[in-house]
Formats: sequence, C-alpha cells, structure tokens
Amino acid sequence: MTQDKNIAEHLIETLEKNGVKYIFGYPGEQVLAIYEALRKSKIQHILMRHEQAAVHAADAYARITGEYGVCLATAGPGAMNLTMGTAAAYKDNVPIILISGDVDSNVKGQDTFQDIDLNSVFKPITIKSYKVNTPEKLQNNINEIFKYKKDGITGPFYINMSKDIQYKPHNTHHKIIEHENIKLPKQNDIDDIIKSIEESERPIIIAGSGIIYADAIKEFEEFIKKTKIPVTTSYHARGIISEKDPQNLGLQGNRSTQKNRKTTENADLILAFATKLSERTMKNVKTDNIIQINTKEEHKKCDKFYKYNIKDILTKLNEQQLPKVNPKWIEEIENIKTEKPRKPEDTQKLNPEVVIQEILKKADENTTIILDAGTTPTYLTLHSKLDKHSQMIFPGGFGPMGYSLPASIGAAFARDNDIIFATTGDGSVQMTIEELAVISRYQLPVIIFIINNESLGIIKQWQDMADNPNYEVSLDNPDFIKIAEAYNIKADNITSLDELNTKLDQAISEKKPHLFNIEVENIHIPL
Repeated sequence: MTQDKNIAEHLIETLEKNGVKYIFGYPGEQVLAIYEALRKSKIQHILMRHEQAAVHAADAYARITGEYGVCLATAGPGAMNLTMGTAAAYKDNVPIILISGDVDSNVKGQDTFQDIDLNSVFKPITIKSYKVNTPEKLQNNINEIFKYKKDGITGPFYINMSKDIQYKPHNTHHKIIEHENIKLPKQNDIDDIIKSIEESERPIIIAGSGIIYADAIKEFEEFIKKTKIPVTTSYHARGIISEKDPQNLGLQGNRSTQKNRKTTENADLILAFATKLSERTMKNVKTDNIIQINTKEEHKKCDKFYKYNIKDILTKLNEQQLPKVNPKWIEEIENIKTEKPRKPEDTQKLNPEVVIQEILKKADENTTIILDAGTTPTYLTLHSKLDKHSQMIFPGGFGPMGYSLPASIGAAFARDNDIIFATTGDGSVQMTIEELAVISRYQLPVIIFIINNESLGIIKQWQDMADNPNYEVSLDNPDFIKIAEAYNIKADNITSLDELNTKLDQAISEKKPHLFNIEVENIHIPL
C-alpha cells in the first residue's frame, strides 16, 4: 500500500509540474518537510547565504526567463528577511513565489518563539498572501498563482505553511476553484484602438516589461513590423527589440536621449503596452491621448484604458488590417539632432564614467549586466545599447542596495551561456557580500566590478547639493581582494584602464568568478 503524499511533497511536485527548475533558499526547522520533498525532486535547490539574497536571485531569474522565480525560507526571522527583495519585486511587477514555514498551528497567535503575523507583513508587498491550513487550500492557492500569470497579472505571491500542516496527508479529491481575472478582448475595443492609430499623425509605443512576462515578444514584434510605429521602452523593457534597431528609440523618461525626449513631447498618441506608466516613464509625455493596455491599475492621465492580457490583444490586433505610421513622422524623428557625447572630466584617480564605458565595450550579446543602487546605474544607463531584453537588470522601482551580487546568481542560472557582469559600489557590495560563497561554490561566470570611491557617493552628492557638510558617508573599506580570495575567487585591484582591459579580457575568456576592485575618483553624477 503506497503512502499518501503529504502537503509539502504535493507542493514541490506541483511546482515541478508547472516548470519550476530552481528554488533559491535557506533551510530551517519549520521547513524540514519541504526540504525533504525538495531533496527527492528534480528541482535544483540553490543554497543562498541570506534570505534577502534568495529573493534577489529569484527576482533576476524571473526578469530574464519571464517565468516564476521561487524562493524558500523558514519561519520568523527567515521569512522576515525575504521582505526587502519582495518589496523590490512588487514595485517592478516581477513574478516570484515566496514560500515560508511558520510555527505550529496549535500555538499560532500565542506569542510563542518566532511567532509573528507573517501574512499581514507580506500583504502590502504581494499580489496575494496565502495562509495554507488544508490540502484543498494549497491546491487552490497554487492553481490561482499560475492562473494569474497566464492572465498576465504578475508580481510576488506569498505562501505560508505552519510546520505541522506540511506533514498532513494530501489524500483528498476536491473541486478546483477557478478564477476569471482578465476577459478576452472585445472586437469593438480592437476597432477603437485601430481607429485611434488611423487618426493619429505622430504615434509612439511605450513598451513595458509585462510584454516579457506575458510571453508576448513575438506578437509585439509582429505588431511593430506591420505598423512601423516608433518604440520607446520602460527601464525594465529595455532591449525588448534591439536598441540598435532604428525603430527603437530607447529608454523612455528619465535618462532618455534627446531624440527620445523630443519624439515623446511631439507625439499625439501614446500606446502604452503592459506598462504601469510610472512618474519617471511619464516625464516627457505632453499629450493626454494615451491608450493604456494593462492588467493592473489605470494611469490617471490615460484617455482610454483596456484591462487585457497584452498577448491576447496583440494577437487580435495582428489579425486585423493595421494602419502604417505616416512616413513624415519617421522623417521628423530622424531629423532630430542627437546630443553631443558627454566629455568626462579629468580626474586624478580613474573617472568612474570612463571605467564604465570601458567595461561596456567588453559586453556583447552574450553578456548580462546587473546593476546596484548608487552612482553606477546612471553611467551604465547613459552609455549602453542593449541587444536583448533583460540584458541590463536593475530594481529601479525600489532601488535596494546589495542587489547585484545575489541577482547575478539568478541571472547565471537563467542564462547559463552568458557572462554576467555584476556592477556595484563599495557601499552596496557589503550589504550582500556573503553571496560570494554561492558564486564560488557553483563557479558561476560572474565578473564583479566594485566601483570603489571609498564613500556612499550618491548620499554625499545629495549632501553637497543641499549645501550640508558631509556626514557619515566616508567608508573605511576592508581589503576586497583578500575577501574574494578567501572565497576562492580570483581578484585584482585596478588603478589604470590598461590594467582593466588586459585583466578583464582574461577573466572573460576563463568564464569563472572574478572580482575587480576599481579605485575611482569620487565625483558627482548627472542627475
């Protein structure tokens, strides 16, 4: 007689059936049953060194693959450590599943050891926060999570299971509750969108990362090929078509080019595809004639809002006779003068902008670049042109320090043929420096660049701009080379561009972990 599966085993089996290949986690007493189920499954567990790092790794994996990134932690402090990464994923609508254990259900709410109301903590930073107490509820919760993804509604989902519940037998057959979140597009809405395009003289598209998560890149490419409408992108959709393609005008809003800014200001119709239209994305938008297609909230400035899955509506639009953009509009855009390249100032130490320009010269279509909070994202954004989506990853909606190292781990598992550039600062890297252990253990092809200005550079700049004396922004840094070598990772101090170029070429050819501590001048970045 075969023994019935327990709930923990059913959870892991269901994730495996839904295509989950990796779980990034950290074990503990209240998830022993889940780890035992995981040990016997085909899913590979990646042992991180901190739960925050586990979420960041799952986040980067999801941004690249478009599929759920999954992470796992124990109760109490383990689960609470997930919150930083969860908030970052929530702000950027990244599809992740967070699973944690909890204290036994018979003592829940009695202020026992490590007991806290975790579901209430996660509620404001997830699409849904589930408390599993029966086999039926677990099944319905998981089905709902994957149904949301199918409908194009993405973000974090949290599953909490008490230790004793995990051992309950999953031997029931019950009715699965189906939820209808998003309806199929109506023909009259399709007609209205086409009519708006026909009536416009200067349309543009703002493409968002929802196109990636809806697996709608192919449909998007077909639509823009037929209409020839110029494309701009939110930060997280950069490279959705190559930024070297003339039809792609690049990043929308903050840090956009002069050509992009002028085009946006002159547009008489904006098609906002699967983007929430953040305040940064909307910076140069002048027209109110905005058609937003999204599965979440409507932007207050939109003239028309359609709550549809972007894949469904693009499929329907592509079946119609689509109007082509007026050639005069394309000619007008081509005639916009581009700004002159920035001339970095001369500095005694290496100029960080020049360093990043040199690093980017080494990046090709098989390189994925992970950004961290601080001064470095500005230069990386200004000087890069991306060949593919999610080639440059940055949690811009929340901007936590310490993202780059753990996210590079998730990226390496998502793109196992790529070299991963993890760019960080001397402040940010120390937030999650323990993840060097994971990079070393799996010998991931991650090259870490510490842009070291011996300070919290962006905070110092804000103090300077406010005419405040500098306070608590200088860093007495450790020897990063010795730390890397302690983790069995090759490392070099860099004080010249020639040295950087020579040693970076060698590191790329070896496809193994390598850390560069690059000593740079502490200068202001363009805001």
